Amino acid sequence: MKEKGSGKIINTSSIRGLPEGGRTGIMAYSAAKAALINFTKTLAKELAPTITVNAVAPGFTDSSAFNGVAKETIKGYLDSTLLKRWITPDEIADAFLYLAGADAITGEVLVIDAGWTLNL
Repeated sequence: MKEKGSGKIINTSSIRGLPEGGRTGIMAYSAAKAALINFTKTLAKELAPTITVNAVAPGFTDSSAFNGVAKETIKGYLDSTLLKRWITPDEIADAFLYLAGADAITGEVLVIDAGWTLNL
């Protein structure tokens, strides 16, 4: 990318990496995702002006990760979002596509969370 003089890096973080996103029981995961956000912002500074670096931070996503999770727990997750619903994998893909086409965005975290962070 440096040789070409342009490029885009898009990292995958999580709402758990946001300042308000940590949760007991998943400290290492939350810390790793927070570190990735910091890495994204620092790398954006280092690679500007020719390479953009951003991250996507999805919220509760409709995936097999929730198979076997108690219905009450899932209801609690969804009730904690303003939109009361899952994020779909297609919505996350759309966020990546948006950032891949954006030339004036760098060092940002695009949060796709159905309003979870606003509902804390």
